[in-house]
Amino acid sequence: MNINLLDQLRQSASEWVSSEQLRQPSGVSRAAISKQIKGLQALGYEIESSTRKGYRLLKDPDGLQAALIQPQLAGTRFATGRYLYREVVDSTNDEVRKLAVENEGEGSLVVAEVQEKGRGRRGRSWLGRAGDSLQFSVLLRPPLRPQDATLIPLLAATSVYRALKKCGIEGAGIKWPNDVLMGGRKLCGVLCEMSVDMEGIQYAMLGIGLNVNTASDQFPEEIREIASSLASETGRSWRRSDLLVAILKELEAQLTLAWAGDAEAILEGWREGALTPGKRVRVQMPNATVLTGVAVDVNAQGALLLKDDEGTLHTLHSGEVSLGTKGSMAEE
Repeated sequence: MNINLLDQLRQSASEWVSSEQLRQPSGVSRAAISKQIKGLQALGYEIESSTRKGYRLLKDPDGLQAALIQPQLAGTRFATGRYLYREVVDSTNDEVRKLAVENEGEGSLVVAEVQEKGRGRRGRSWLGRAGDSLQFSVLLRPPLRPQDATLIPLLAATSVYRALKKCGIEGAGIKWPNDVLMGGRKLCGVLCEMSVDMEGIQYAMLGIGLNVNTASDQFPEEIREIASSLASETGRSWRRSDLLVAILKELEAQLTLAWAGDAEAILEGWREGALTPGKRVRVQMPNATVLTGVAVDVNAQGALLLKDDEGTLHTLHSGEVSLGTKGSMAEE
């Protein structure tokens, strides 16, 4: 794809751009311009042509293929890593694990329309509809101690939260540690899995699932009260390609901070969108123990600090959080 030519067409806001104007930056021939236009049309760009007027861009495609996405990620680790688009996979995290074993570089990613065995946190399945949701995983090679890798899911949730805001979507928030909610229901889940040995973290698979244009009645009945989509919450549809690019750009910024060791900047970013601090919460621990109290903050590793009704401060590294008020602890 000729990204310079495409930028020229976009900047003209559906107005005509002559062949001579398109030729000026590079000095290529009119025949070469015509060939590049045909290549863009083959990718799904709606471009009108006129012998006298030139060309004008009517509509960008909303595809998730590498040729459409990677040119928009110039300067990030996702522009140079391997990019795989798949109609159906078992799990995008599993596909990224294969890339890691093949020694592919950080920033390689897998985007899928359907995950037949998609996983969420705590062994749950992740459901996503083809054409309606974003489901992707990225390969990371964190220069971190294993105990500091707990920041990765938090920075991923922050990336999604900030990307939504930059796309003009207000009202989302983060429930500790990494669920993105809107209207009290879950829009996005994050799953980070790692390969660790005696030398440290070898690689990590960061999976993100975002419900974009799924109608509320298309969710399975058993999760309709707790799951939602951007379309359901905002009353309009959204371009998945725009959201994917926005998330990856925010993720680039967050990873740069994390790899430089700036944990406080990561936590400050998370707090910006966090719903949990200051709220009364109920936390079900992995061993089935239940704690209730007020979520005070997170510590330097992203663990939740909870003060129970007796005043004891607990440091929680994992657990399932429900938000609510005293006497009424509603499940989120």
